[in-house]
Amino acid sequence: MQAPTKMSKVVAMDTYIRSFPKELTGSRIREIVYQIYKIDLDAISDLGAGTKQSVYPDQITSSIKQIVDVNDIDSYIRNLSKSEVMDLYLESYHYELAPSDIRIAINLIFGTNLDGISTLENSGIGLFSKGQWINQSSEDLFVVHTSDDDVDVRIYPTDYFKKRTGLGELPAELQDSLKQLGYYFNEEVSAFYYADPDGQSVLDSFKGQTLGILMKFISTKYSDL
Repeated sequence: MQAPTKMSKVVAMDTYIRSFPKELTGSRIREIVYQIYKIDLDAISDLGAGTKQSVYPDQITSSIKQIVDVNDIDSYIRNLSKSEVMDLYLESYHYELAPSDIRIAINLIFGTNLDGISTLENSGIGLFSKGQWINQSSEDLFVVHTSDDDVDVRIYPTDYFKKRTGLGELPAELQDSLKQLGYYFNEEVSAFYYADPDGQSVLDSFKGQTLGILMKFISTKYSDL
């Protein structure tokens, strides 16, 4: 099962999900995500990676509480893997969630924003997160590398960028833009670096700002590469 080449990954996922007449269990959804995005959610779960949080959002816990008879739902869920949490969440909706709602749940549970990742196709940005490549091509110019729990972020140029431009580091103008977001050059990792000061996963909005800066810079300066 392969996604049609001209479809965005979001559209392909919607199409596949709607084509299944049977219950959309967690394992089935994770299989679809892997087929389309090449993202292994079970591996993220096994790694214990994903958004760092003491409790899951109320949207997740309140739904699961409806089908699990326990006194302390937060404590109960903390002892589950992320895949198990996803399975229970889908079960609480009788496996009848819309594709867009499934993607929201995946982001809340795994910290993996499939809608945002879909926009990275052919963007020139490689994304390595939670122990695996989330988006990658041989012509990527920059890499965004996040830790397993998204607490810190590294940005660096690819070998392809260095070869095509002759530059050995991020362009000065791009460095300045990233510094305004709080990034700095970390010599230990040889990359522009940001870590959340409170040790929490960086917000989706911060990720969006970072990717927005990179995409705008690529489109205005290196659209010909």
